[in-house]
Amino acid sequence: MGTMLEVRNLWAGYTDFVVRDLSFAVAGGELVGILGRNGSGKSTLLRGLTFGLRRRQGQVLVQGEDCAALSPRQRARRMALLPQHTPTSPGLRVEEVLELGRYPWEGPLRPPGSQTRELVRRAAEQFGIAGLLYRDCAALSQGQRQLVQLARVAVQGAPVLLLDEPNSALDFPNTHQFFRTLTGLLAGGERCALVVLHDPALALRWCGRLLLLEEGRLVGELRPGETGLHEVQSALGRLYPGLQVRQDRESGRLFCAME
Repeated sequence: MGTMLEVRNLWAGYTDFVVRDLSFAVAGGELVGILGRNGSGKSTLLRGLTFGLRRRQGQVLVQGEDCAALSPRQRARRMALLPQHTPTSPGLRVEEVLELGRYPWEGPLRPPGSQTRELVRRAAEQFGIAGLLYRDCAALSQGQRQLVQLARVAVQGAPVLLLDEPNSALDFPNTHQFFRTLTGLLAGGERCALVVLHDPALALRWCGRLLLLEEGRLVGELRPGETGLHEVQSALGRLYPGLQVRQDRESGRLFCAME
């Protein structure tokens, strides 16, 4: 697949730079995990990609187009960000929240057309929330609200998905169902995803590539399906002292646990 997202020498932060001189590329169809300890710059990286920080330098290109000259709505057509915490206004039905994903394309105060209704229906089915469409989103459980926000990002239709701890409110079955759905969304190669994760075991299970951050810098890159066990152990052990990586003899998949 061709390059979907390219980041060149990105510096980003608030009053001081947190992310320092990061460069990488993500191809269409890729699910790339971002791992690092607390404070390593994972969330700051995603906000820097969407130009949501006071201080930033470097280039962000989506499908070869530099996003710096674009308006916020134009950027939202290219990159969809799901932050760690998304507030939900009481009174908004799930269906209406999903329809908000089409704002970058249709603007405000415009009734949803047939294309939007079809995208909402499809996303609701994919994320298992079709039975919640007419419920007040604020009355849902935290996990259900997270699934709604994930579906909204899918409805947005941007080729680049930026997801910050998308499983933080999901239980075990819904976490893995979400990643199955996400890999399905990416399968056609028309989208890619960067996912911030705190669980290296989950990253090894679902991500085709891992970017390792330490103190705002990229200190390693792994392809779990191609990288040897000892190299994965060495790289992840640097980030998480005491982590032990093992390989399942039957499936060949890597998994890990703390000592």
